Amino acid sequence: MKILHINTNDKGGAATACIRIHLELLQRGIDSKILFLHRTKTHIPETYAFKHNKPLLLRLWSKLKQLATPKSAAVREKFPEIEWFSDPTSPYDITQHPLYKEADIIQLNWVSGFLDEPSFFKSNLKPIVWRMPDLYACGGGYHYKQGFPFDKLQSRLDRNVRIRSRALRGQKITFVPISKWVQQNLNESPIIKEFSNVVIRNGLDFSVFKPTPKQEARSIWKLPSDKKIVLLGADINYSPRKGFHLAVAALDALKDENVLPVVFGKFEESLPDHFMQIGYISDENLLAKLYSASDYFLMTSIEEAFGQVTIEALSCGVPVVSFPNGGSLDIINENMNGVLASNFTPEALCKALKIALDLDFNSEAIVEDVRARFNIQDKIESYIRLYKTLDY
Repeated sequence: MKILHINTNDKGGAATACIRIHLELLQRGIDSKILFLHRTKTHIPETYAFKHNKPLLLRLWSKLKQLATPKSAAVREKFPEIEWFSDPTSPYDITQHPLYKEADIIQLNWVSGFLDEPSFFKSNLKPIVWRMPDLYACGGGYHYKQGFPFDKLQSRLDRNVRIRSRALRGQKITFVPISKWVQQNLNESPIIKEFSNVVIRNGLDFSVFKPTPKQEARSIWKLPSDKKIVLLGADINYSPRKGFHLAVAALDALKDENVLPVVFGKFEESLPDHFMQIGYISDENLLAKLYSASDYFLMTSIEEAFGQVTIEALSCGVPVVSFPNGGSLDIINENMNGVLASNFTPEALCKALKIALDLDFNSEAIVEDVRARFNIQDKIESYIRLYKTLDY
């Protein structure tokens, strides 16, 4: 069994999940490879960068097609509130790549700007697993619905729906939504609702994400021992979907001198004086220690397919306070491992924080629960069972 994962980048949440699946498959002795359009992490085994091997005339023709095709980037420039927009076309022919030719099963992941659906599905004869890290496969270019200007881009969306519908017609694809919320959107999509699907949630390697004694963890960042620390991440805080501005407002309204909000991630803007900024953390072991140093993790997204940071925090014994987004509805057991806000307002999130501050959470029970439900080894078993059902 030879699995080829297709992913545009090797950075970001979708890439992280793809890499975790790939590495665990390798641990099982399964021939797994990842083909990236943009590869920067050269230390990850069996990962490869896509390179054009076309003759000169075909490369020139592809370039002309690319120039004549409306640019997804132009949409994002015109509508800066859009976190991401993608067309189902690209100048790349993945089916000509040697890794594609030797694979038994193709697993599509986050393929924006990489997969040219018309040419790929026209040539493809291999079984396809399409893992859905967001809503991209459901429609005509949006990855999330929150804040998306559907009315202003309807003609572009309709065009892309026609392209994708034609490309997928008659194909054998099994979609893998990563939460019930993604599955619900799949089942409502006129493009892909007729295809088979199975929910397989994300998982973690608990040898990395595990509790560290709180004071030991706090000493790394010189965090005060007499404060309740609320941790939140802010990598793409400009996106309305990420809800970071709502979380700041909620923490501002909390007015609790015993609470210290701590922010990690690529955040360069100013924050209220009582916030502390840690900066970007690339090392997972160090990130696990930051979770352990905290008393609560604040999941700020108002729309999220899953939310790996949520299970990362829980795996370190830290309860999560969250908006009732799609992923959190699958992960959080109310008052056992966290609290869900009643709606998507700062007031509701502030109230949820106050409830969490008054609860006595059992960290050991939180860790036991997340390990039972989100172990990467169990998720890999689900993928392997799925692969074995495919005709290759």
